[in-house]
Amino acid sequence: MGLLKAVQATVLKLDPTKQSSELSSAQKYPLAAGTTLVVNAASPAVGNHLQLTLAAPLQGFTTWFAYAPHVVVAWLVLEAVQETILKRDPTKQASQLAETEKAGLARGAQLGLRATAPAANNHVQVTLLDPLKGFVTWYAYAPHVRLLQEADGKLEAARDRQKVFQDYLAIAVQEGSNLNHLSFLDRGLASSAYKDQVKLFGDRLRMAPDGKTVVSLGSSVQLTGSAQTVTFGPFPNRGIVPAIDTRGLDFLHPEITEACVCVGSVVDGQLRSHWLGRNPLSNVQFWSATKIVAIANVLCQANAKASSTPIGTCTIVDAQGAVRSRSFTDAAIDVISYRNDDATAGQFVSNAIAALFKRFNSRPGLEQWFRSLTGSTLQFRGYYGEPPLMAWPQLKAGTTTLLAAPAEGTGGENLVSAYDLTRLLTMVGWHFFIPTSAKLPGAQWHSLTTFVETLGYDSARYLDVAIATLGIAPEISNVVLLSKLGFGASDSRDRTELTYTALVQFVDARLQTATQPAILRTLALTLRAAVRRVDGSGKRDLNEEARQIDVRMAAEVTELLRRIVTHELA
Repeated sequence: MGLLKAVQATVLKLDPTKQSSELSSAQKYPLAAGTTLVVNAASPAVGNHLQLTLAAPLQGFTTWFAYAPHVVVAWLVLEAVQETILKRDPTKQASQLAETEKAGLARGAQLGLRATAPAANNHVQVTLLDPLKGFVTWYAYAPHVRLLQEADGKLEAARDRQKVFQDYLAIAVQEGSNLNHLSFLDRGLASSAYKDQVKLFGDRLRMAPDGKTVVSLGSSVQLTGSAQTVTFGPFPNRGIVPAIDTRGLDFLHPEITEACVCVGSVVDGQLRSHWLGRNPLSNVQFWSATKIVAIANVLCQANAKASSTPIGTCTIVDAQGAVRSRSFTDAAIDVISYRNDDATAGQFVSNAIAALFKRFNSRPGLEQWFRSLTGSTLQFRGYYGEPPLMAWPQLKAGTTTLLAAPAEGTGGENLVSAYDLTRLLTMVGWHFFIPTSAKLPGAQWHSLTTFVETLGYDSARYLDVAIATLGIAPEISNVVLLSKLGFGASDSRDRTELTYTALVQFVDARLQTATQPAILRTLALTLRAAVRRVDGSGKRDLNEEARQIDVRMAAEVTELLRRIVTHELA
């Protein structure tokens, strides 16, 4: 039994594929903000909806659909923390009861509840969702059980990775996901429960654990279900490649060919880190995920020239006057969000503006700058299939020219590693907690906040989907989601590839009590997946490759986040 609450005014629908305006009054049911309904079940459905099974019919129906960002669902579950016995009478020992008056529970067994109440002799009275031996009212010895909210039940269910994958695949099939529009890669910020919080991400990244109500993971943490203890090391200085645990991500599906994860912990005001990877230093094509590099470089150059000038006040101007000017912020959002792209018309504005950002440095110069940050031997001299939107751009603050395009220099490819992209995002998101020798050179926070905001506009919403699937949304706060996708079908490698680089941070209050503080969780990740599928004739099926790789990425990001919040990964 769960309780659904409308967090804003919304409409329940019998058909999630239609807008509420397309439905008759009998096919929809309005809910005012704050309205609660008792539900027996809730599961992901098409169009970022939840399919609900109500405990009591509405307008004659118990199955309805709610737009997921507009509602939250809280469940109550009884879990046995050790082998125990449920009893019909809390005043008697189990040995005094008939077999029909008691029921054994193995350690870890879970039962859905309608309600709970204190009872005699340190017992808790539970009203079960489904009858047990013909009864719904039972008594459990309180020290032997615990009550779980929805998040814990969903977290446990998400251990079934194949089911998570199949659930996501069912959504993709139902939505008609294909090469031109993928269910999770192209979901867009508008579908996100955090779309109205993007402007708060910068302030949230400045938040340090106070040690009382919020703590970090500390200098070390023992992994759940393991004897392994993870020790967080100092965040590396620029140009230094940290030690990377190359076995810690062995659980990832084989279709994830490269990966790098960095888990952070703030200790005495300083960010400490633990790095994990699968082929983390392999220089490969990360497609459009690398577009963030040149944006960061322009920001650093501009701040070095005028440290008190926020990049958000700057404008990009065509020195030749052939292309209209646009603000730095709008240009960066165009790159991240693809909002002005039209694939059917062959208009790839994101690619052209990404190349424009590269024009503020020579190709060898930008490559060397990126190498100086990460310490790797990357190559970074390519564009993105389109010439720069402006051949000779200038960055202006008012009438003052801060940057002007130099000669391009020799071109080449964009071959970087999962580590390189993860390292860049950590330098952005953890700016306040890493030493000066590790920061982006010249970067000022008044400008990094603008960059942080633009990274909230990514159309790929894998982290949103993971949070919803794991059921942790009601128990986390101060959420930050920064990311950039990359996607393409490679003829030379004869497969479809998808890349995702992201930084996620939130305060996790799931285990918070009067004596146990909430936990600040922060990590950056970069994954690269590769998939090849053929049809009945043996030809590559590009639509199926795209659909499968999108679902695979969603499933693996979900598993990563699940392990983070259960302390199976750090």
